[in-house]
Amino acid sequence: MTPLQRILAGFSPVAIGLGITMTVSYGAMFYSFAILAPAIMSDFGWSRSVVFGSFSIALLASAVFAPVSGRVLDRLGGRLVLSAGTVLASLALAAMFFVETPIAYLAALIAIEAMATFVQYEAGFTAMTQIRQGKARAAISAITLIAGFSSTIFWPLCSFLLEHFTWQQVYLWLAAINLAVCLPIHLSLPRHEASRNPAAAAHEQPLPEPLAGRDRTIALMALALSFSAAGFVVVAVQAHLPRLLLETGYTVAAAAAVGAMIGPFQVGARVVEVLFGQSRHPLWTALVCNIALLAGAALMFAFAFGVPAAIAFAVFFGAGQGLAHIIRGAVPLYLFGAQGYGRLTGNLGFFRILVTASAPFAIAWVSDVGGNRWGIAAIVLAGLVAVLPLLPLMRHAGPVAHKATAR
Repeated sequence: MTPLQRILAGFSPVAIGLGITMTVSYGAMFYSFAILAPAIMSDFGWSRSVVFGSFSIALLASAVFAPVSGRVLDRLGGRLVLSAGTVLASLALAAMFFVETPIAYLAALIAIEAMATFVQYEAGFTAMTQIRQGKARAAISAITLIAGFSSTIFWPLCSFLLEHFTWQQVYLWLAAINLAVCLPIHLSLPRHEASRNPAAAAHEQPLPEPLAGRDRTIALMALALSFSAAGFVVVAVQAHLPRLLLETGYTVAAAAAVGAMIGPFQVGARVVEVLFGQSRHPLWTALVCNIALLAGAALMFAFAFGVPAAIAFAVFFGAGQGLAHIIRGAVPLYLFGAQGYGRLTGNLGFFRILVTASAPFAIAWVSDVGGNRWGIAAIVLAGLVAVLPLLPLMRHAGPVAHKATAR
């Protein structure tokens, strides 16, 4: 296939639609928090620990729903679950308009993050796996390629809205955008994808034999640890990046610019993966991903050296974050197969969310007690933990052979 054909291989109308809904759902339900949190703190006079701690508790509570969403997706299918999840997620976002107390704030956040498990990446990947009957790696890459612009779109959008509306009203806008964009797309999802490109389908890679027995158990444990540590890094950075930049001396505009740069590098890494990674086992992508996250976390120590250091951070962290979402969908598919994919990714999501839920509060607390350098050091340590469990699994990462017709 030509480079253009490789890039376009996964871009069916269904994959494009799910890419758009993932862009909106992550922007409305996750990326908005980093922008709106300072306004919430200022409005109510709440401490950083209360605001970020509530977000951590909400993420922790959502871990309970991850296995449930996986099982429901396996049983009822992507269209019904994603559509119902979109409606409930929009209602949860709108509930933030009525928040007046810390308890109400926490309850609304829990509702938002619980519904996120039914409409974000793992749910979209499961739906795509069902539609493509297991052969979904190219489509997963396409979905994440589109959704890589979520922070690039929604951080400036939320900042703009916050200049003209209260933070409660911004949440109403986000609820309306989520419902208007995502619900029609999810309602239109087919049971099977009839609009696939036959030429692209012919080049899709066959799945290897699923791991079994002791190898399967070891791989599950390693992925649970690696995905959880990598998720901790991503959530910690996304929750605290604007604050860390501002407290280092960057202007609001410069901090927003650094955050916006992450999106293009996410997309760039995903393009590279589509062009050069499809013939390799996704475990290689996972290893590159977590090394990039580790490098990006370490570069936060250099923020004080100015914009070049911040750009270098955006390159590595953006690349790592971009690949992280791909590997969460592709690695389990290649190691364990398509049977019970929703339940499996839901269980992995449970452990990942359980760990990452602590990230906003943990880094806020460490930073309050020991300063920002200790907070960054904790993120770097998590990045190292994300890399190490993958090393024993690399023996399963032989090249993925292309289909060949026997003659």
